[in-house]
Amino acid sequence: MQIRNWYDLQILAAVRSGGSIAAAARLLGIDQTTVGRRLNALQEGTGVNLLVRTGDRRLVLTPAGEEVAERALAMEREAIAASALLGEQRLRVAGTVRLSAVPVLVNRILAPAAASLLSEHPDLTLELIPENRDLNLTRREADLALRMARPESGGSTVKIRKLGALRYDAYGTNGGATDTSAPWILFEDAMAHLPHARWLERRSRRNGQGAGGLRVCDAETALEAVAAGLGYSILPAMIADRDHRLAAIAMTGAEPLPEREVWLLSHARQPNAAAIGAVTVWLEGVFQS
Repeated sequence: MQIRNWYDLQILAAVRSGGSIAAAARLLGIDQTTVGRRLNALQEGTGVNLLVRTGDRRLVLTPAGEEVAERALAMEREAIAASALLGEQRLRVAGTVRLSAVPVLVNRILAPAAASLLSEHPDLTLELIPENRDLNLTRREADLALRMARPESGGSTVKIRKLGALRYDAYGTNGGATDTSAPWILFEDAMAHLPHARWLERRSRRNGQGAGGLRVCDAETALEAVAAGLGYSILPAMIADRDHRLAAIAMTGAEPLPEREVWLLSHARQPNAAAIGAVTVWLEGVFQS
């Protein structure tokens, strides 16, 4: 049985990436009714049950649906890679791509990894913008932006896709004490809603830590404070494991450490599609390696 509408596979892949019909609609910038209609058409056209309704009325992918969705995601990645290779509008990847992310991602992950991208595409200019503020893609403040949580919505002008997740571990200074009753470096009130900040607050209260001590506004400052021996913190393992000044510490009996998803936002219509595609493929490799 041949699939006549490849867009239906893209919708199924979005359900797999987003985790629900509603999330797929947000990812693709379409309404939920359209998602449901196209999925029904896909199932009827193939004669294969790809989704099933659970006891609480949620639609979830069947094992067959999961496998087809995974293959559709692989096709999408290959299509992006092919578009980047061909350049879509021109044969070579050239031009400038402005990529925004929080400072710790820019300084500790993206900048060190950029050499491979730029050596492969010598006519490409990559502008890395370390910015805690969410730059507006619609106003072209950036071409691509990384977010440390799933965006609420993409809308019709912005595309979003999940690149991976950052796992957190607890760290102290390399060769320092491992007594985790020592002070924890906490985050200021403006960051209190973030999962790692909430984890640290709960841990410090269980340790009987008082109101004093150091509070920071971002992971970059927290990392440097740990390296200076001012206390412990939890940090993205992908970053902290590369810093010889730090050492992971065991957290026996502690609540599970958080993870933070990494999402890529891009404008739906890009004038330099080949360059955007090349940077997107590079980012996927960075966060899935």
